[in-house]
Amino acid sequence: MKDIKIEKLIEWLGRKGAIAGLEASNITVSQLSELAGRQGLAVDRQSRRSEIIVDLVNGSVCRIDKTTEELMEMSHLDLKNYFSDRKVSRPELLRLLMELDTCPMPGSRRSLMDFAAREISDTGMYQRVARGNSHA
Repeated sequence: MKDIKIEKLIEWLGRKGAIAGLEASNITVSQLSELAGRQGLAVDRQSRRSEIIVDLVNGSVCRIDKTTEELMEMSHLDLKNYFSDRKVSRPELLRLLMELDTCPMPGSRRSLMDFAAREISDTGMYQRVARGNSHA
């Protein structure tokens, strides 16, 4: 099980094919969670097998091409538009929030993009104020 390379599956089968292949496999939820953990993905204990598979495949594709500092310079609305335009995956947003030591509340799963945009924008504003840069 530890020899599974999600990136290679995506390369061979495409994202939809990789998802279909993993769903048809006999890999357990526990094994999928372990694989996700090794890839730095946070898995919710309440996640269904299919959700973990989608997160694994989508989490292997990085769509955020800006640094955390660049993101923190953006407004809440600009961040939401950026995440939406880039089709940033849930696992990628969670990894970004983990970098900022921010953890979404369980109820914020539906609005994770909005939560991430608000938190990153606010954190950037606080950092600019702390540095004495008043164009917050």
